[in-house]
Amino acid sequence: MKVKISKRLLIIIISLLITVCAATGGTVAYLMAQTPEVENSFDPVFVSCRVSESFDGITKTDVKITNTGDITAYIRATFIPMWKADNGAVHSSTPVQDSNFQLTLGSDKWVKGSDGYYYYTVPVLAGASTDVLFAEITPIGDSPDGYSLSVHIAATAIQAMPAEAVNQAWGATVRSDGSLIVP
Repeated sequence: MKVKISKRLLIIIISLLITVCAATGGTVAYLMAQTPEVENSFDPVFVSCRVSESFDGITKTDVKITNTGDITAYIRATFIPMWKADNGAVHSSTPVQDSNFQLTLGSDKWVKGSDGYYYYTVPVLAGASTDVLFAEITPIGDSPDGYSLSVHIAATAIQAMPAEAVNQAWGATVRSDGSLIVP
């Protein structure tokens, strides 16, 4: 079956195609000629933190975390207790809080989350430190022969902006005043 297209309809279709192509080409040419080049440069940020503490050989005191990055960050920390020998060997049993050591919290800006981490509920400026997390960690009771209490503090930081970053990574929510609701 042959489709018969009139010359007049064919001329109209070709005219429309030429008009659309000319309009598109003219628009692209105008935008390229009229839009100035913009240079976008992105400076990467550096997020990190460092634990500082005092230790007299028995008692650990004044544990706080410093934002060593170059951007405001939220900080969280946890502690890992272990029995450790002088040669670095670790005992198979784990020290128990309130049986083998006492932990005295510092500031009420630190809140323990359901995941075991302590969250500093306000953002920390670059170069600044948190309030004291643990005022004192003291051994109590007996330790296995040849071992002593060792409590390692592990801290992590995440950029404060955008707020979705801390939510996605840690499950914490940022209030309108910038403080955290911990998971």
